[in-house]
Amino acid sequence: MKQLLLVALLAISFVACQQKQYTIEGTIEGVEDGQAVLSKIENGRPVSIDTTQIVQGKFTFTGSEEVPQVYLVFIDDMKTPIMLFGENGNINITVADKDKIADAEVTGSTTNDVFNTFVKELPGRETLDELQADFQKAMMSNDKDTMEALKAEANAIMEKQKAYFVQFVKDNTSSVVAAYLANQTASYMEFEEFKEVVGQLEANLGDHMYVTSLKESLANVEKAENAKKATEIGAVAPEFTLESIDGASISLSSLQGKYLLVDFWASWCKPCRAENPNVVKAYNTFGSKGFDVLSVSLDRDSAAWKKAVSDDGLVWNHVIDAKGDIAQTYGVQGIPFTLLLDKDGKIIAKNLRGAALEEKLAELLN
Repeated sequence: MKQLLLVALLAISFVACQQKQYTIEGTIEGVEDGQAVLSKIENGRPVSIDTTQIVQGKFTFTGSEEVPQVYLVFIDDMKTPIMLFGENGNINITVADKDKIADAEVTGSTTNDVFNTFVKELPGRETLDELQADFQKAMMSNDKDTMEALKAEANAIMEKQKAYFVQFVKDNTSSVVAAYLANQTASYMEFEEFKEVVGQLEANLGDHMYVTSLKESLANVEKAENAKKATEIGAVAPEFTLESIDGASISLSSLQGKYLLVDFWASWCKPCRAENPNVVKAYNTFGSKGFDVLSVSLDRDSAAWKKAVSDDGLVWNHVIDAKGDIAQTYGVQGIPFTLLLDKDGKIIAKNLRGAALEEKLAELLN
């Protein structure tokens, strides 16, 4: 009786151990012998975790994985890898044609079945490959009309693919595949839509690495959305206080009562330096009529900042945002970036350049 119990316990233990590891078996037509390399993605790059030999077109990897995640299998010096989701259990890879390695079939696990469905139902995948080949031919013969037509056709397919990506993610929020795809396609979704998807994925998958990455992306998108709302025409510009060029502090609100140009710039920014003479001209024309400027430098080198202010003859108020915190609050994506505020600090115009700034000020002050 004791022996039977021991055998049963050993069998259960063996099954449990089997479930805590993966066996990846591959068959590839057209490659008799060679090398297969198994990789994970770390910091956006493939990192090798195992290497094995291909013998008579077959190869095997064994190991264990804590959570399902993307694996890549590289065959010899082929540039295109086989993509799969590594997870514990038995996984089979079948490559029917070594020249079409991207079409490898991966079976044997729930996660890979979901991914296979995604790939098979992706609209226009083969058509895009054909269009790309046709585009190369048209480019070689400098056939611009054909190139434009092919580009338009490809763009139409890619728009369909974007819609498919988003819907697939929404329909499969219990799968790691959806979390992975959402990381690749976050920009395809509106903010509220993206926020809802991330919430569903977190509820279903917890703190999986792909969900953690999505939450970080969501936080960044939320900051950008808040900045967008904060700097809409008609909004009161967000308050800030920064160190001025003489070491004192200047608050934005302290400059209310005049039309104010808030100008984000830097000494190293050539377009900013090229625009400075236009701001100087506007200031000289309208400074005595109720117009002022507050330049917000993104320089980290205060000496370079002060030299540029002197060299360009910028005689108005200056503050420095060396860490970029205020620029982030204002959603500054590139410089020069300007906001024109009314006397109450409300935003009435953005990014007026050259003559456009003078024309607006003339409208307001003359």
